[in-house]
Amino acid sequence: MMSSQIPWIEEHPVAAFFVGAYAFTWIVSSPALIMEESWTAWILIYIGSFGPPVSAGVITWLRGDDIRAWARQIIRWRVGWPWWVAAFGLPVAIVAVTTVVLVAIGGPVDLDQPLQSPVLVAIVFLFGLTVSGGLNEEPGWRGFAQPYLNDRYSALTASLIIGVVWAGWHLPYFVIPFTPHSGFTLANQIGWVIGIILLSVILAWGYNNTGSVLIVMVFHAMVNTADVLLPLAPDVLVVDGIIDETAVATVTATQLGVQLLVVLAIVAYFGRESLTRGEIPGVAHLKGENR
Repeated sequence: MMSSQIPWIEEHPVAAFFVGAYAFTWIVSSPALIMEESWTAWILIYIGSFGPPVSAGVITWLRGDDIRAWARQIIRWRVGWPWWVAAFGLPVAIVAVTTVVLVAIGGPVDLDQPLQSPVLVAIVFLFGLTVSGGLNEEPGWRGFAQPYLNDRYSALTASLIIGVVWAGWHLPYFVIPFTPHSGFTLANQIGWVIGIILLSVILAWGYNNTGSVLIVMVFHAMVNTADVLLPLAPDVLVVDGIIDETAVATVTATQLGVQLLVVLAIVAYFGRESLTRGEIPGVAHLKGENR
């Protein structure tokens, strides 16, 4: 049994997973730091972004656990229609409420803009589902770390731990000069970190109630997709080629406020201990079942 040869992994599977996820992503993506923007650089970045599922799969295998049980979570779709409505609808609802609030306070929105093309929205969603937050992240953060940490902490605490580690894992994208993260203003950067921690709670709620990595992949992809539906006024956000920090901060703070209200509602209703009203359906603990 391989796990007996690596006692540290046996005793600290989540720490080993975090180290592996960081190592794979940072090592594979790091050459892009000294490269011009090119297909090669982007391929390295996106291959590197698969650090979480690669690490989760390797740690599961090294521990002698059932890697198929872990992987089956990725295709678990029988979770009940309300969860599909939540996964597709809640991110859109957050953007809709954000828009209403911004209109009410005179924020930088323009409701006269034409609606986004359905084809563009579909492309952004599929991109997010596969290589920009879904398949390349969720089998690790939620599909591996969440159930292990749930055993030791409340689900709320577990999701916050994952949120902090998850945010730190993105560091290369802030220093590679041609990635979107590298162009964030200070307000964007602070808001992004807070937002990803709040999102971690929402995704934990979805995972803990369904045992489905697929549902949180869709949730995550829809969060990224819904952002393109926010009718921001570009001529207010950027004036004479200069980003208006106040306008950006207004949008960021408003969206975070709405997201925080959603998180508080989830915690208030479901409880911080579990964020769920029962046992996780169909989810086998990935430790020690098939040794």
